[in-house]
Amino acid sequence: MNIAIITDTYFPDINGVTSSIYTLAIALRKRGHRVYIFATSENNSPVIRRVSKHPPVFRIPSIPMLLVRPYRTTMPYSFRLVQILKRLKIDIIHTQTEFSMGIIGLSSSMTCHLPIVHTYHTMLEDYTHYILNGKVSGIITPEVAQKFSKTFCNVPTGLIVPTEKVKNSLREYGVYKPIYVIPTGIDLSPFNKSNFDPKEIDALREKLGIKKGDKILLSLGRVAKEKSIDKVIDQMPKVAKVSPEVKLLIVGDGPALPELKEQAERLNVSDRIIFAGAAPYAEIGKYYQLGDAFISASTSETQGLTYYEAMAAGLPVIARKDDAVNDLFEDGTNARLFRNEDEISTIVSELLNDPVTAARYSENAEKTVSSYSAETFAVRVEEAYKNAIARYVREKAIRRANVGKLHFSKKYKNAKLVPPEEDKHFLKEEAEGKVGPFKGMRNAVASNARKAYLTAYRYAHLLRLRKK
Repeated sequence: MNIAIITDTYFPDINGVTSSIYTLAIALRKRGHRVYIFATSENNSPVIRRVSKHPPVFRIPSIPMLLVRPYRTTMPYSFRLVQILKRLKIDIIHTQTEFSMGIIGLSSSMTCHLPIVHTYHTMLEDYTHYILNGKVSGIITPEVAQKFSKTFCNVPTGLIVPTEKVKNSLREYGVYKPIYVIPTGIDLSPFNKSNFDPKEIDALREKLGIKKGDKILLSLGRVAKEKSIDKVIDQMPKVAKVSPEVKLLIVGDGPALPELKEQAERLNVSDRIIFAGAAPYAEIGKYYQLGDAFISASTSETQGLTYYEAMAAGLPVIARKDDAVNDLFEDGTNARLFRNEDEISTIVSELLNDPVTAARYSENAEKTVSSYSAETFAVRVEEAYKNAIARYVREKAIRRANVGKLHFSKKYKNAKLVPPEEDKHFLKEEAEGKVGPFKGMRNAVASNARKAYLTAYRYAHLLRLRKK
């Protein structure tokens, strides 16, 4: 198949969506498919440019998005993109966003008459505070986000979601299109301990100021409000009392970073929290080797790829109980789950002060995540593509078979076609060439209207003959 993946975000941006797209593209290419990625430009480039070969990446001209910085947006339609899709003989379009590039994907699929599959990565109702920094929270509400999601998701041929939680939410919104629950696969190899030289990891520990006896709670990912990192920092004074050797390492960057630093100072735990900042994606595996356990209090995840990466690195995971992780975690077996943040200090103490228990969690975590490989992910997405194509062809055939049936209804059986020159409501007075900006255009307008009338008349005549 020739597959076009259309997205708002791609490398060098580091996030779960980017990782998912790259993993899928590489795995599909290994299965013999040709995959092309279309993303917004990083600057004000005036033309669509191909910037990569493996996989091929095309950058669409874009401008900064005023409402949600630092993201970029583009026009809802691109003639050039349509030409490229036709030249590449695309069989199916796969959109990864509901916004500018997602809308381009929908419009292009309609123009090219192609089936389209959409992956719903993000629960939009949890992210409305980003629009104008929450200044329009009374207008852009979670309810508005739900209605927008419903409208958008009822257009594609099929939908892919990472968990049952997301599927159930979309059904509650009123989405009726076919939904495939396909957890995002990951390439496990970059996170395996055997890939790293202990001396290299020791050098990184020294660079970050991690001492030999320190136990590290690792939080890795985008530093944003919905990730609830502040909930973990709130518990650090309690953690310090029961486990004085524990430090929190926060790897990543984002809009909430200044607030978290202020919070750490206010709680007098700045010496127990290390803000490492953003790390290149190629080096993320190193940072997982620094941790003794991975922690997250977020409930906004649709899947949470960092959980999978941490488990692949052999880290015990401490996470908030949530429907998004029900299929991945089993409390007391491969992770520790909490309902209330007050439980964090106790869980940390029990886990990090008992090496045997920690080793058991690590072993079970690696076994669990092994079934979420990139190959399995690609096979399941490929099946969704085939189903979407079959459904699109079937629906297209049904539409063709039903063409003209409306004209046989009683309401339209005796309808009379009125030539445009006899229709008093067809042309306004100014269009008759008497006054206004349409002066002299009567003949051109009437000519086009006449052609439309004759076409409709011939079509109606054929239908009458068919009925007889």
